[in-house]
Amino acid sequence: MTEHTSRRRFLKAAAATGALAGLNATVLAQDGGAGEQLVVLDGLTPGWLAYRLPGGAEATGTDQNPALSLQEGTTYTLVWVNGDGQPHNFAIQDEQGENLEVLRPLGIDRDTYQQINGTGANESVSLDVSEGNVTGVSAGNESGGMAGNGTTVGGDGELVAQTEIISEEGAVQAVQFTASAEMASYICLVHPNTMVGDVTVESGGGAGNDSS
Repeated sequence: MTEHTSRRRFLKAAAATGALAGLNATVLAQDGGAGEQLVVLDGLTPGWLAYRLPGGAEATGTDQNPALSLQEGTTYTLVWVNGDGQPHNFAIQDEQGENLEVLRPLGIDRDTYQQINGTGANESVSLDVSEGNVTGVSAGNESGGMAGNGTTVGGDGELVAQTEIISEEGAVQAVQFTASAEMASYICLVHPNTMVGDVTVESGGGAGNDSS
């Protein structure tokens, strides 16, 4: 799939939902494989939209606040983009609505975002993380079995309970987190009544972290 086709696919979804920005990427680890999973969301005041969900779940870019189904002990990389120019941030909460200090922020620039956005649905994606920043993207055909799929864990950066608020349309944030049993929801703390979705965590399926 060409970048033009990928972007046309996104724009079609955006027209239906009012979204102005989005990502088209591919889940990194499948069938219990090692490495992280990539989750891609669009932050809009009416609700989060998903362009890639963990575990190969269907993500059309039109369903608001879809559930994130995670495997306990698996590390995920989540990228989201500000789709409407309103203030948004990201947090994961427990059943009591307390923010969990589980997020490791990653730096990511718009050029890297565009690289991810240019990948096709049949391509596996590998993100290179160095010193807390997403520094590169490579992709290959899933049927070709590209070696080394996954994301390098971004070092020992400080964990936070919520990300900074971003208000610029098209601005991008990325975080890594390891799924744990107390996780119950993901949320924008600026719009907690509309931008909130469920998190389910299954035990015993964690694939661990890439150490490379």
